Amino acid sequence: MNARAQFPAGPTRISAGPFAAVADRLHVDVEQGLIPGAVVYVARCGEVQLFDWCGACAPDEKRPMRGDALFWIASMTKPVTSAAAMLLVEEGRLRLDDPVYAYLPQLRDLRLADGSVPTQPARVVDLLRHTAGFTYGPFGNSPVHQVYERERVYDFRQTNGQMLEKLAGLPLLHAPGTTFEYGMSTDVLGRLIEVCSGEPLEEFLASRLFEPLGMHDTGFAVSQAQHHRVARPFAHEPFTMAPPLDGTMLWRSGGGGLWSTAADYASFAQMLLDFGELNGRRILARSSLEAMRSEQLPPDVRFGDYTSALGPTAPTPDMGQNFGLGLSLRVQACGNPLPGSVGDFGWPGVSGSLFWCDPQHALVVVVMLQAPSLRLLYRARCRELVYAALAEEETA
Repeated sequence: MNARAQFPAGPTRISAGPFAAVADRLHVDVEQGLIPGAVVYVARCGEVQLFDWCGACAPDEKRPMRGDALFWIASMTKPVTSAAAMLLVEEGRLRLDDPVYAYLPQLRDLRLADGSVPTQPARVVDLLRHTAGFTYGPFGNSPVHQVYERERVYDFRQTNGQMLEKLAGLPLLHAPGTTFEYGMSTDVLGRLIEVCSGEPLEEFLASRLFEPLGMHDTGFAVSQAQHHRVARPFAHEPFTMAPPLDGTMLWRSGGGGLWSTAADYASFAQMLLDFGELNGRRILARSSLEAMRSEQLPPDVRFGDYTSALGPTAPTPDMGQNFGLGLSLRVQACGNPLPGSVGDFGWPGVSGSLFWCDPQHALVVVVMLQAPSLRLLYRARCRELVYAALAEEETA
């Protein structure tokens, strides 16, 4: 592992090398019409070994894919927001064990669907590990999910403050601290960051993470001048959860609102792998990364119904995984159907984007796609190709 890795400033194509089969597969899938296009980035020991792109950036407009294409990274936003929260923890402005209502008093009187008061309030750590009791409206059919949908909790035409006011009047799906339920916990965390820092979320992320990491193409808004770089899915793909580009977007969703490039996100991922450093610069404390990359779910935790839809990414014992602070972790050598290493970590997006880091192999992998319906396929396919390349190299 090389904590002083120097990533290239521009999209210089690297298509040969040990991981070329990953790019070759993506090129074939484009030719077969499976996906419109993709960008793949693989670094090992701090050196970029694959950076390739193929297909169309906007299939309906016949614009070719480019190395600096902008992708809606969806829930790959969550590790970014989680890392930002850890900066506030380091500075003593935020405590993981504090109740969330200590910072967001609107959430003091949250109830369960039956009207009962939870035995314990959600703590900040619950937001980071998805055990705060929140959910996503579209991801279920219970009365709680239905009221989320009716109140339009997921709505890019609201502010973070307005989103929080909506949640404050709605029931929790689970008692805090009891159940891993994938949902809007990281969006609440985004609002908490605003309150604790006194800055809009986009400004805090830009000054404390994106600028130090050289992530100049990452943010919540896409300017008109950048529209020609926006990667889009096929017209038949479900993409209604993506932030609008028509100027109506207000919500800076800490759970899923960022646009980024493969190279930008690789810089963030390398920083996570190297325990808070990039290019010799300390971004987060090592202790913060140790916490993010260690098991954080309670021993007796239950799992919400949607967890199975996460497939091999699910942080369940059956999959040999757990969850840290904003990151899924592989904790067992067996159980998961996909190849990997104990200690590898990451988190994908519903848009099709994915990343993971493997400390045992000093490996960073970022794959940018806009293919929601095929997200599970590519989470599997990319891992299989990467680890097949590693196995071939080790036996050569």
